[in-house]
Amino acid sequence: MQTTDESAGLENAPKMRSTPAIVPLLLAGLFMVTGICVLLLIGKEKTRIIGQTITELDIQPLLNTESPITDEAMRGKVVVLHFWGYWCPACVKELPAFVKTQKSYASDADVLFASVSCSQRKEETLDALKFYTNKFLQSADGKDLPAYYDPVEFSRTRLSQLLTAGGFSYPTTLVIDGAGEVVDVWRTEVPENALVKAIDKAKLANKKLASK
Repeated sequence: MQTTDESAGLENAPKMRSTPAIVPLLLAGLFMVTGICVLLLIGKEKTRIIGQTITELDIQPLLNTESPITDEAMRGKVVVLHFWGYWCPACVKELPAFVKTQKSYASDADVLFASVSCSQRKEETLDALKFYTNKFLQSADGKDLPAYYDPVEFSRTRLSQLLTAGGFSYPTTLVIDGAGEVVDVWRTEVPENALVKAIDKAKLANKKLASK
């Protein structure tokens, strides 16, 4: 049984305020609205970018290749332009599946993968970029795959003019057809099946161009 002093103490104790039931609902609604706005923004951005022509990039060889990505090299081919960084968790998570897809098209002369390794800091040396790129490609079973880099961020700056929502992000992947037009774009991890579907769509567009 509680004593009189104990009862008085309980009565004077600060009351615990219960969270109104509507607060979690409001928070959930806010989260949902934010998510919908982001999806709408991404969808609007995709609509604006798809069909745009990408030319005059400065993509130079880094590992396992000596050929830069030029307008001439891109002409008539399906180009998968993939910007990633060894320091980027989402990129590292995506890389094994991306390498798997890239290897599956290695013998297809009509498909060109331009996997562009990007530095985290502008002052990073080219040798350091090569070292860490090679390390992460090996971890993803892609040690022999061609890798490129973007000197002075020229290509990323050009693409940022199209990718206006939030600036440039990593990973970013574009599939471009033989006319240099963007078929699809992702500014996050790209699903393997979605990438293959976009490549097939671009190959079909190239066949139509060739038949004209």
